[in-house]
Amino acid sequence: MARTRPVPRPRADFPPLPESVTDNRIGLVGVACALFALGLCLARPEMSAAAFVLVLIAAYALPVAVLETALLRTHRRASTGLDWSRPCRPDPGRVLTKLLGVTATVAAVLAAHGLFRVYAPAQLAVPFALFVALVPALAVVTPVYVAFVDGRQRSPHDIYWQIGAFLTGQRGAPELPALADHALGWTIKGIFLPIMVFYLHANGLRLDEIRAGLSGGLIELVVALTMVAIIIELTIVCTGYALTLRALDAHIRSPNPLIGAWVVTLVCYEPLNRIVTGVVLRYRTERDWAEVLPDYPLLMWPWIVALLASFALWVWATAIFGLRWSNLTHRGIITGGPYRLTKHPDYVAKSAFFWLSAAPFLTATDAWTAVRATVAMLAVNLIYYGRARMEERHLSQDPAYVAYALAMNDRSLFRGLARLLPLLRYRAPGARPEAAVVPDSEGPVAGGEHSA
Repeated sequence: MARTRPVPRPRADFPPLPESVTDNRIGLVGVACALFALGLCLARPEMSAAAFVLVLIAAYALPVAVLETALLRTHRRASTGLDWSRPCRPDPGRVLTKLLGVTATVAAVLAAHGLFRVYAPAQLAVPFALFVALVPALAVVTPVYVAFVDGRQRSPHDIYWQIGAFLTGQRGAPELPALADHALGWTIKGIFLPIMVFYLHANGLRLDEIRAGLSGGLIELVVALTMVAIIIELTIVCTGYALTLRALDAHIRSPNPLIGAWVVTLVCYEPLNRIVTGVVLRYRTERDWAEVLPDYPLLMWPWIVALLASFALWVWATAIFGLRWSNLTHRGIITGGPYRLTKHPDYVAKSAFFWLSAAPFLTATDAWTAVRATVAMLAVNLIYYGRARMEERHLSQDPAYVAYALAMNDRSLFRGLARLLPLLRYRAPGARPEAAVVPDSEGPVAGGEHSA
């Protein structure tokens, strides 16, 4: 019986992708609104950086939330755990207990920052000041939201109630699995939301640079446009960490429990990135692309186009999450927009931007520095490959992601590369490492990864 290699299937035979948790166009509307708000901020030099942060987040979050609710009916999905078939009747005692659980959770996050000093006081000052400024509004909105959700929940004795009930002696310790997920979810929010708000605020202090760049020469214009893209990306990221709301189907369905996932993620952010990518894997040299590109006129336009395209893809891959972007969490499977092209368009875009902006092979002043920085950049790429793999392992707990990832083995722009390097192909949990083979008389059929 002859053996033959599986052949790629025609595109018409590809399995359909699962439905995406949100619509690509809604995220792009949010980006357009955020860009409009940024234009207004640029036109008003007197605006404070704190107001800039709140305006940008509101300009993105509000239209996205309204459109998802009105068009996608996200609030009525079974994944929210809410029941819309009966009247909303919150239990006052249960609501008060939940509010105590919410308060205790937020207090624990603030206490952890005070004890462990993950960030410098100057970095925490900005998000803490914004939080204090929002406390009066949160004191009004939070009880209303908690009461609304309580009146609709199919299982109203959630982890917030369990924590509040434990603190008031109504019951024993919270259920351990639920408490572990709760702690991981709030650890993710507590680590990343403050620093992202700080970054967005810092960019709000640089609006004068953007104004100058937009009216400057070509290089200055491109630098200003990349700063604009960074601001939009940070706006979406801050929105994602802040609005983990069940009523919008933007809640954390599960945090990533894998230690490896936390390691490869945290090394990319402060404070660890100052050591890992700032010292150990220092891929940037004393100069950057803006300083050396004028010396290579033939590379000028292709380089600039590629640079802007990489950041546009980065923003697009972030915006499509709507209200759901965050590290180390599962908040619904994304299958539209750039995720129809590759499973990890954000990491592809980031890697391309890192190479184009740092350009260690062009910016180094000597051969040794060029080699060292290039090797360091390759190591950073491996870190992002590790992040992709760790995310896949976590998301593979969801059958929708398994179906999506298997389909992308044939749909992805990088399917040819994956055929050359089988390690890049996705395998469902428990799948055989090699494809099954049938006799020539029946024709080659791909098995293993695609078998029923």
